[in-house]
Amino acid sequence: MSRVRDDMNKKLFKILMKLLPAAILIPSIICVILASKVSSLQRSIEGREALDELGYRESRLVQLSWYDLNAGEVSDLEDISESVDPSMGDDPVSYDRFSENELAGVYDTKVPQGGLMYASDSEWDGIHRVYLTFDDGPSIYTDDILDILDEYGVKATFFVIGKENAASYSRYLRIVSEGHTLGMHSFNHVYSEVYASKDAFIADTARLSDLLEDVTGVKPAFYRFPGGSSNDVSATDMRELADYLTSQGIVYYDWNVSSGDAGKIPLSSDQIVRNALNGIQSRESTVILMHDSATKYSTVKALPRIIEQLQSMDNVEILPITSDTVPIQHIIY
Repeated sequence: MSRVRDDMNKKLFKILMKLLPAAILIPSIICVILASKVSSLQRSIEGREALDELGYRESRLVQLSWYDLNAGEVSDLEDISESVDPSMGDDPVSYDRFSENELAGVYDTKVPQGGLMYASDSEWDGIHRVYLTFDDGPSIYTDDILDILDEYGVKATFFVIGKENAASYSRYLRIVSEGHTLGMHSFNHVYSEVYASKDAFIADTARLSDLLEDVTGVKPAFYRFPGGSSNDVSATDMRELADYLTSQGIVYYDWNVSSGDAGKIPLSSDQIVRNALNGIQSRESTVILMHDSATKYSTVKALPRIIEQLQSMDNVEILPITSDTVPIQHIIY
């Protein structure tokens, strides 16, 4: 009888030893999952609290102090003079040393060699569709841009980068809640990191996608490559990255008109308006590249005039990018 009891105890001990790892592992996995859910919920709560408490707008002092503490965002830009104070005027920089072509944004508004690909060959209905797109946000001027769009009843598309703070969360939420399209523009916008390898690109994209979905509850379905799909600085074949996005059901968008506000030369709002409206009536579809960053106050000043002139044109509609939009993509070699 004693032997039987010993055998049973041994068997029970063996069973317990086999179950012990699972007993330890399962609670650990549950804790990790719960921690992830709590983190996601916290991001969303922080964004919504900021959105509610600040009434869609922080004080300019708080905004600028945050950028002072995170100056690394714009440290690689040669000129940030237009982010200092709107009261300084539209043209704080002397343009005497620049050529006429440079001032006209010719260096930046041309379509890359090889042209564009359009993903539709359906018959044109006579409507000139215009898509206002803003890269690099959110920034201290995102709320101003959103206010202007709201004033004119216009929806736009924001290709944003990753910023993990309550002010940015509130702006991601505001973009979505006001009916604009929220797209991705890489998490950190550092070319050498984003384009280091396919795996690096995948990780960067997943990080931004998760952040935006956590904060807004909406999984982003659109992407704009930093520098465009035709950039010549990527260490990785851009076709591989484009194919990866397609495999994930993500559509990437380039542009066929640039406002010229991304160049090293700071353009005036007048020049940005001229560049953005260049040839609208000659195209069925126009995707205008603009930027939402602390260095682009002239873009904010130009936006009302761009919208007013577009709305005054015959057969022109200003739309956000959606799943029904015909993609405009640079040809990748």
